[in-house]
Amino acid sequence: MKQKDKKQSLKFSGRMKNISLPDFDILDEIGPDNEFKIARTAEKRHVHNKRNMLLERGRVIEVMSNYQCHVKMQEKVVTASIGGRLKQFKNHSSAILAVGDYVEVDTSPAPDYRIENILPRKNSLIRYGTGTFQKEIALAANIDQLVITCSWRMPMFKPGLADRYLILANKFHIRPIIVINKIDLCEDFVDLEDEISYYRESGIKVILSSTVTGAGIEELKEELKDMDSVFSGHSGTGKSSLINSLEPGLELLTAEVSDFNEKGKHTTTQAIMLPFSFGGYLIDTPGIKTLTLNQEDEARIPKLFPGFDRFYPHCRYRDCKHIQEEGCAILEAVDNGDLDPLRYESYRWIMQNI
Repeated sequence: MKQKDKKQSLKFSGRMKNISLPDFDILDEIGPDNEFKIARTAEKRHVHNKRNMLLERGRVIEVMSNYQCHVKMQEKVVTASIGGRLKQFKNHSSAILAVGDYVEVDTSPAPDYRIENILPRKNSLIRYGTGTFQKEIALAANIDQLVITCSWRMPMFKPGLADRYLILANKFHIRPIIVINKIDLCEDFVDLEDEISYYRESGIKVILSSTVTGAGIEELKEELKDMDSVFSGHSGTGKSSLINSLEPGLELLTAEVSDFNEKGKHTTTQAIMLPFSFGGYLIDTPGIKTLTLNQEDEARIPKLFPGFDRFYPHCRYRDCKHIQEEGCAILEAVDNGDLDPLRYESYRWIMQNI
């Protein structure tokens, strides 16, 4: 075939049409036999045209790969796939579902269960990806409290990471609990108390624990009773060992912390929801190295930072960033010794790096 003939054969013979849509929500009024598809807004995902479904309410206890989930429905746990209709909607999060989500499952094609509806969330714990266009990473949904697991040594306590967790807890209206684990390695308890006094003065529950001596285990158990609690924190802080002490029957995997760099290994690879025998649920999440905040929250962090709520209402300006503004109550509290300067430096570092 000559080169000219080849070009002729590759030419598009049909006609392309531009379709103007004043509102994407109009797609919800169009039946399944339309000639085009588009990702629809998540606000309309409760609308569907399926018939003869038998919907049963359940709760997601584990999200697996390939759009598969474990769902607890009354007294049974089933494996269910995410319905194809739910995949058409635009989601801010990197995943459609999160552990703790309440869903409606179509049981009519059993044992091929299918999740058809995601019920509205009471709240969610979300961290954010890096880069310019940050994707939401939902750690859990519909929870009562966040247990921020830290360690005093191996790895060393990092208040800056706790500060970022507390910002997320304040943002999503989740009660925080700070657990300082491995206090059996503490040689100077005066130093430890100085380190955590700021959080206690800010009204945050702080528990000192050790899986070696058993310190703090019963106190933590009382805080967890009949509550849905997310355990999250830095890798290597002994989170899995702590959970095993609270509920020995779970037998979660544990790993040693490197003596060289004090970095922990990931023993929890994905979030999972498990019942406590004394009441309530545990949501165990993988340990993290860093916790990235949302760039769009820069204007909110001056009010979300832990402990600042005692002072910022007295700032002269409502949008005070607590950097160099006149009449700033936060700067005044630092100068007067009423606010820990190390925590203020942590705030400045977060604002500079967000």
